[in-house]
Amino acid sequence: MPNTSHGRPPGTAGSPPADRDDDASPAAPAIPSFASLRAPRRRTAVDVLLPEAPPAQPEPTPAAGPRPAEYADLWLLGVRTARVFAGLPWRVASWSVRAPAACVGRLLGRPQQS
Repeated sequence: MPNTSHGRPPGTAGSPPADRDDDASPAAPAIPSFASLRAPRRRTAVDVLLPEAPPAQPEPTPAAGPRPAEYADLWLLGVRTARVFAGLPWRVASWSVRAPAACVGRLLGRPQQS
């Protein structure tokens, strides 16, 4: 195993330099107590100068709005959607025949059908 201490004696490779003095560092600020954190806020100058806000009035309940959907409503919506999609292939097929026929008719000079 290679020596990675780079000229230092063994066992001192990861230790901090000896000239650092931990006693000379400034004292850390005091940690606030939980009681002071839970205490209500002190009033600021703005709070003293401005009048207190009036208490909030409860919002009136809205008048009878739309009723929530029920299973019967959802069933009717599903039936209507199924009918539309069931008729869709027939409508697409008939349109795909009518549109080219109308185009050929216009090219041949036949009168348009309403």
